[in-house]
Amino acid sequence: MISPIPDRYEMRPVTTGDLDQVVRLMDQVDRALEVPRDPVRAFFEWVWGLSSTDLRRDTRVVTEGDAVVAFGQGIWRTGAGPLILLVRVHPDHHGRAIGGSLLAWGEELATERGAEGVRADVVDRDAPGHDLLRSRGYRQVRSSFTMKKQFEPGEDPGTAPAGVTIRPYDDADERALFDVNQASFADHWGFTPSTFEIFNEELHDEDWDPSLVFLADVGGEVVGHAVSFAFEEGAYVAMLGVTPPWRGRGIAKALLRRSLAELASRGKPDARLEVDAQNPYGAVALYEGVGMAVHRRYDIFDLGTTEPEQA
Repeated sequence: MISPIPDRYEMRPVTTGDLDQVVRLMDQVDRALEVPRDPVRAFFEWVWGLSSTDLRRDTRVVTEGDAVVAFGQGIWRTGAGPLILLVRVHPDHHGRAIGGSLLAWGEELATERGAEGVRADVVDRDAPGHDLLRSRGYRQVRSSFTMKKQFEPGEDPGTAPAGVTIRPYDDADERALFDVNQASFADHWGFTPSTFEIFNEELHDEDWDPSLVFLADVGGEVVGHAVSFAFEEGAYVAMLGVTPPWRGRGIAKALLRRSLAELASRGKPDARLEVDAQNPYGAVALYEGVGMAVHRRYDIFDLGTTEPEQA
């Protein structure tokens, strides 16, 4: 049951005309927590345009008059798994049952759609957010980092390991890119298999640039991939993976250096990526090895999943 909020507020689905206010709200939350700003406009433009997103079903804003003071978004991944739930409340409106109401809305949505629980993240220094999630029975199961690198003049493109070719993507590689992506991440925490059609839809939005995709070949076999995006607000490495038999040979580092150098050559000042803080395959150390540093940390909480609580 969704908890009531004071009569001065209204809860309704998002419209595309709310984008500026939602972005502004996210910035205000970051500022209040004194964490580096996380550019989110391109993310919301992307997720709101997916066929899996129904704005009336999957989003809510809480308004006071014409002002958006809180936001909730449910994100559906392919296949089984929990509903990914994003909830943010303007700091001036804490303590008014708004966050709990949005969580309750998302929990009901997950139940209605048959999701395997709910997964929500919160900035690591947001103590009230942690307390609210725990009060509703959520357990912290993981943490993640946003890592960032400031580019330097003449960014090193790196060199490929012996016997490995790092090459640009071609349209004929469409199926190979999907296959190597699924094989690379199948043993990663939180992975759910996709379909070829949905994978392509999620990649091929208006920011898709195939010249920012690189593949690692060994004897004609694609064994690794890197997919980046150059947004107006900055650059983002969305995918970087190597199939299990070829890990530990410097392929991921070569793909990442090639990607970063390409992004830097296009005038971007920096690049970000997301990584599981408990990644068992040395990803955090790899990123630190090319000059990336932790920019932000999120703690991940689950409700109704079988994931064990983080020690």
